[in-house]
Amino acid sequence: MWYVIQTLSGEEEKTADVIRKMVPSNFVQECFVPKRERMKKFHGNWNKVEEVLFRGYAFVVSERPGDLYEELRRVPRLTKVLGREMDFFFSLSEKEESLVREIGDKKHKTSLSRVTVGEGKKIQVIDGPLKGYAGNIVKMNLHKREVTVKVEFMDREMELKMGIAMVDAGLMMG
Repeated sequence: MWYVIQTLSGEEEKTADVIRKMVPSNFVQECFVPKRERMKKFHGNWNKVEEVLFRGYAFVVSERPGDLYEELRRVPRLTKVLGREMDFFFSLSEKEESLVREIGDKKHKTSLSRVTVGEGKKIQVIDGPLKGYAGNIVKMNLHKREVTVKVEFMDREMELKMGIAMVDAGLMMG
């Protein structure tokens, strides 16, 4: 099962590293921080960069939640283990776990989605992780080459920024 650990924004990778080092491997199958690709302009050139997808969170996969919880209490960097009860924590729902799996690859990285931009700045998703979420787009910033998607996550609405690569619609016809 997948569990979410809240940490300081910007400390996600450090927290995951500490968990990987301090928690015995028989309690943790995997500890990761989902990332997203996006395009960023440096000195006039577009470059692909990686950024944290869920700011302030690290994810742990474990089949031993009780033991994991006890071990995590010893991790100094931890803000808190997220759950629906005060003294224990619960896994993500199947729907939430599925969302993270759908938009990411095996390394939990959300790649760029290829899109065309039509009249009225209407986005059509050609391929990529945004494919199933085009209807959830609530904001777009074509200048930054990213869109914001609203999703249900951890019992609340959350906005995720996802990177896009714009493709000329004329090139798609040939």
